Amino acid sequence: MSKIELKRSDFKVFWETRIRYYELDPQGIMHNANYLAFYDQAVVEYYREYDFDYEKEIEETNKDWHTVQVTVQYNKPLYFDDEIEVGLKIKEIGNSSMTWVMGMFLKGTGELASASEIIHVYTDIETKKPTKITDDLKAKLGVK
Repeated sequence: MSKIELKRSDFKVFWETRIRYYELDPQGIMHNANYLAFYDQAVVEYYREYDFDYEKEIEETNKDWHTVQVTVQYNKPLYFDDEIEVGLKIKEIGNSSMTWVMGMFLKGTGELASASEIIHVYTDIETKKPTKITDDLKAKLGVK
């Protein structure tokens, strides 16, 4: 597996937060499973940035995103009260899938603590089958 190389300047959209006490493991570092929760919340913040109404879109189209693959790279431990910025962007978008790339950076230093690639497939809720990502949906997500 190749290492994900990212810089803070690779991103325009960020979600800022800090590591909370309950997100730590017995070693005093952020538990590995919590990274996924942070990356998931960053996607919600991306939607807000583009004024994309995720719930309305599901209701109107009867389609939703399903996570099919996740890669998380751990570069540096995160500790209680560390302030971070999660940068994210759509790396590529295909006929029915979309790949996100995300970086978790220490606020102030910009040091990369973690990186992730997540693949979502656009799926018809009733048939559970992949469905086409329309040009209209791409535009709503800020993809040209």
